[in-house]
Amino acid sequence: MDAPRPLHGPDAFPRELSGRIADWIDDRLAGAPLGRTVAPSEMYPLLEGAITAEGVGAEAAWDRFTSTVAPNTVALDSERYLAFIPVSPSAAGVWMEAAVGAATFSAESWLEAAGAVAAENQTLRWLADLMGLPAQAGGCFMSGGSIGNLSALTVARDQCRPGQRVVACADTAHASVFNSMHMLGLTEVVVVPTGDDGRFTGAALAAALGDRTDVGIVVAAGGSTNAGVVDDLAGLADVAERLGAWLHVDAAYGGAALLLPERRHLFDGIERANSVIVDPHKWLFAPEGSCALLYRDPDLAREVHTQHGPYIDVLHGDEPLWNPSDFGYQLTRRATGLPLWFALVAHGEDAYRAAVRVALHLTAAAVERLEAAPGVSLVMPPSLGVVLFRRDGWGRDEWKAWGERVLREGIAFVAASTWKGEPVGRLVFMHPRTPVEVIDQIVATLSD
Repeated sequence: MDAPRPLHGPDAFPRELSGRIADWIDDRLAGAPLGRTVAPSEMYPLLEGAITAEGVGAEAAWDRFTSTVAPNTVALDSERYLAFIPVSPSAAGVWMEAAVGAATFSAESWLEAAGAVAAENQTLRWLADLMGLPAQAGGCFMSGGSIGNLSALTVARDQCRPGQRVVACADTAHASVFNSMHMLGLTEVVVVPTGDDGRFTGAALAAALGDRTDVGIVVAAGGSTNAGVVDDLAGLADVAERLGAWLHVDAAYGGAALLLPERRHLFDGIERANSVIVDPHKWLFAPEGSCALLYRDPDLAREVHTQHGPYIDVLHGDEPLWNPSDFGYQLTRRATGLPLWFALVAHGEDAYRAAVRVALHLTAAAVERLEAAPGVSLVMPPSLGVVLFRRDGWGRDEWKAWGERVLREGIAFVAASTWKGEPVGRLVFMHPRTPVEVIDQIVATLSD
């Protein structure tokens, strides 16, 4: 019986296959196929017997991936992925992500990864400057917006004074905000209804609270995920300041619009936040699994998140060191900020502004075509790159069938949503290479 092929070392992986994989990545970056989704009864048999005691070899394993796994997966990086929140990573970001995976930087501490952490911190500083946060602001990169929200709200909870652990948020807040509050034991929540425009305002918060003084945390959105609405951050900051409450801004999706002078006014007040998250894997074109978490006063986060133990206390020396694990609930972590840093250094801010702006042009084109389509109307004028719309006579079943048809015909991947309890259509524009023709094809399906 032959000895198993080693997992490590120069003979662990065939070099010729490395070239094939690099070619596959290059082809993917040139244009990702839309892909498809299949039922479990169809998918699982395709993988039957793939894992064996002896292994099938790297070449056969790669062939199984390319013939079975990848084609039956919808591509978030496709130019035609217009559902949920797409991911359209830059080529530079993808290759740096591969380099980070190969290098396995242990990016939880300065002791192990001074270079990687310093580069990430430079990127965090760039984001903080976009927001107008003070010089001492800082934080870390995490694996996604949900863990970013959880980490920030943990710090916010621990800053609440006795008798002031009530949270106020809008009915449009992201699901991870409510889930975080549940896990943190923040059981009393004031959910403020938003109006037809979906905007959480300081006036609405003040009216909902009346003379209450027990609110210690206010959560706002810098581009709500469902509708792309930027809340009244300045007005909410006024109320939070009056209450002595922590203001957290979830800008996971919309924060990239801070790059655009013509959209910057929407975020007035974000500079007063106590904590903010932005997901680079959304509108900043980084690969999946990245959230930038920033605190106005990072020392408060360090007091909450720093972990101690016999083998990790060495990370905290006499000289102050910036350990990313001290600012969020994540010890072992990839250097998820490096792909954004690398692409930003390579291309510069202007390239990012241009790429972000494309989504707004596509959104405007979609609005024009949807408004001209018979029986179709907008739910609201879009602020960023999310478009919600109605189709006369359509309910959940019709919207579900519509999504299935659009994917089946290879037009796009779309997913309907709900607005104030009403089933509606939803499109999200983010990929700079999405052709306008996709919009025309989608609108045509609404008129058939």
